[in-house]
Amino acid sequence: MKHYDTIPKFGEHIGLPIIAFDKLDGSNIRAEWTKKRGFDKFGTKKCIIDVDTPIFGKACTLIKEKYEDELAKVFTNKDNRDILNFVCFFEFLGLKSEFGQHSEDDEHTVTLIDVNRYKKGIVPPKQFLKEYGHLNIPKVIYEGNLNHKLREDIWNNVPLQNNTELIEGVVCKGLVHTKKNELVYMCKLKTKQWIDRLRNKVGEDSILFNDEKQYIV
Repeated sequence: MKHYDTIPKFGEHIGLPIIAFDKLDGSNIRAEWTKKRGFDKFGTKKCIIDVDTPIFGKACTLIKEKYEDELAKVFTNKDNRDILNFVCFFEFLGLKSEFGQHSEDDEHTVTLIDVNRYKKGIVPPKQFLKEYGHLNIPKVIYEGNLNHKLREDIWNNVPLQNNTELIEGVVCKGLVHTKKNELVYMCKLKTKQWIDRLRNKVGEDSILFNDEKQYIV
């Protein structure tokens, strides 16, 4: 089952038209769907899971209950019916979730963040909104060009197009055109508030904080 690719920091494609989605502060869960079996394989970013897996096992049930019927309609429509399988990526989080840590006794949910089509790759952002926007997906925070002002506005949590106050930041998605095809490009922008909370919680010498220092503006 396909893994969710690591999203790089800001800067590789300045000026690229992008859509910026709210970056939810949770954990990545993947689920594979086929026409014969529906959703029957689940995993975190690194491990395969099932309903008995501590904490993350909840995600298997939540995905099937919340999304399976509606996603099946999209996956079997005339535009997608020739695709053999889909791997859907979700953010798993609860009211107490923070920095990818979760409490067993929390009220959790899952939110669809991306869909990968067999041999076709990740659904482009505009198509994602068109096909899956009627479902629970992250809010669109900004639509325009990737630029330094956007990076600074997200860092300072300046309200943008829909005045959403961000918790962690945004994921920017756009299309890079090559000679042979189009590739979905992504990058992450974080807020200063989230970075400061992480620093206060785990300290500057922690592995987790060192991984996130690349997002400091």
